[in-house]
Amino acid sequence: MNTLLLVHAEAALAALPWAARIAQRLKQPLVVCCLVQDPVARLEESTEAGEGESGLLAAARQGLADLDAPAKLYDCRGPGLRRAALNAVADLDTGLLVLNDSLDNAGARERGLLQQLARAAPVDVLLLDVGQLRDRPARVLFAQVRGGGIHGMRFALRALADRERPLLVIPDPDAAGRSRRAFRKVREGIGKARAEALRELPVPETMDAVIAAEVGAGDLVLVDADEDARVTRRLGHLNRLRKERPEQDFAIGVTRADHLAGPGTLSRLRERFHRHVPKLDREARRALSSRLERDGSLSVDFVVMLMLSALIAALGLIQNSTAVVIGGMLVAPLMTPMLACGLALIQGNSQQFRASCKAMAAGIGGAFIAASLVGFLSPWDDLSAEVVARGSPNLFDLGIAFASGMAAAYALARPGLAGTLVGVAVAVALVPPLAAAGIAAVKLEFPVATGAALLFVTNLLAIILGAALVFRLFGLDVSLGGSRAPRWVRLTVGGLAMALLPVSAYLVSNLQLQINDGVSRPYSKPLPASLRTAVLERVARSPGVTILAMSESAIEHGFGIEILLGVTGPADPALERELHALIRDTMGTRQPARVLFLQHAPPP
Repeated sequence: MNTLLLVHAEAALAALPWAARIAQRLKQPLVVCCLVQDPVARLEESTEAGEGESGLLAAARQGLADLDAPAKLYDCRGPGLRRAALNAVADLDTGLLVLNDSLDNAGARERGLLQQLARAAPVDVLLLDVGQLRDRPARVLFAQVRGGGIHGMRFALRALADRERPLLVIPDPDAAGRSRRAFRKVREGIGKARAEALRELPVPETMDAVIAAEVGAGDLVLVDADEDARVTRRLGHLNRLRKERPEQDFAIGVTRADHLAGPGTLSRLRERFHRHVPKLDREARRALSSRLERDGSLSVDFVVMLMLSALIAALGLIQNSTAVVIGGMLVAPLMTPMLACGLALIQGNSQQFRASCKAMAAGIGGAFIAASLVGFLSPWDDLSAEVVARGSPNLFDLGIAFASGMAAAYALARPGLAGTLVGVAVAVALVPPLAAAGIAAVKLEFPVATGAALLFVTNLLAIILGAALVFRLFGLDVSLGGSRAPRWVRLTVGGLAMALLPVSAYLVSNLQLQINDGVSRPYSKPLPASLRTAVLERVARSPGVTILAMSESAIEHGFGIEILLGVTGPADPALERELHALIRDTMGTRQPARVLFLQHAPPP
């Protein structure tokens, strides 16, 4: 972990000696990051002065040279300073973020950029106003606001105070009991050497009075940001006190624990999540963009492979062969232009977006034609169970597609996870619905064709949006040229989201229908030839009995083998017993069996 000093103005470099000493005490490397607003976001280490170097970066380099402190210097740029700074905090493995700002700036630009960072950064934060104090503090005074401050006291003992510069803890008179308990908890958890640097002052009548009496030139007054409103009032009092005593210049600081990042729970969770999402460096971003630009554009290889994939999947669907259908999924290259489309949306790359859409249109058309040809040449008029199963999508299919798009984008951006793309291709099953739509359309089964086509469109939209979301989390939206995406990007994303609304409504209604009526499971299969022959021979010896249906189900629980017989008179118990005996002799007892009689009028 690193100690990161983030500076956005040359005045903030006054905290450089402080940050160097704190990093040394914490045994952490020191990193200095200069924050500059720029249309193009980047974070680069600056090892030597270069042409076009910003004045802030040059001043920081000179300050490190004068201080003779080992540190790394980074140039951080972005269209939004807050987001660029938070990305730097995550990318630079920050353990402690040190900020230097003047309390006189409070209230400007929503309390200033650094106050916003002090709230939002998902790491431990030390916000300083060192004033004119350049040397280490003579003493550290810690004000226990509301009797808390356990984190602040522990931090001060680790990073600032020692036997020569003790930590003087000022209890809060409004929460004296809690203050004592917090002090004892800190003292019991430290060693003897640090305990000698920790002292507790008597409980004052008012905290403002004791601070005014105790603070002196060269001191540092610390407050822990447990409660924002009270901390703000305390800082205001300290700033007024320093103005009233210009001869007694002292520094003011606020500590804040990492778990208190953000103004609210959702903000803290968002920043923590953003911190732990892996980011790609410039070379990785270039490699990913180049790969998707190459593989996501229209080419003869792409169309040929997609048509062959559709042929394989269609043949598997016709024959009810799940293994062959899976083989068609693995051959399909259709997901690549969808991922390229998602990346183009995030990067505002209109040329790549058009190329990806062109590739998808040509590939989808070719695959549909190939599947329709298989359906036309098929000798069976009825649709297979595999085709019918894809004609009734529901809301879960939307979730599968969205998650698959996110997984594909994540695996593509992380080279070590490239092997999981095969599993993603199987999970989302892009080509089988398209092939099923072609087969059903040729057979004039338009309800099934419509359902399968809708499933394909659902997969298409959800994968693009899911991939775009993951690419944005990876920090790939760096070429937008500003804080807002281009107008065509906003319109396209809005159009995709709007297109999902009617699709989602249909999927929800279809799911509700399946809940009410049960899921269609056309997975019954004929009886084995030996059993079928034996049943036919036995029924043939019973006049007035006809076979209406014989099937075996391995899907529905409790069904097994069913034989439905039509009779013109009463049921024949002897026939029923003999058929059960035939089933046991042929199939064993592993399958339940039922023989049903349906009485009907004799033919005229």
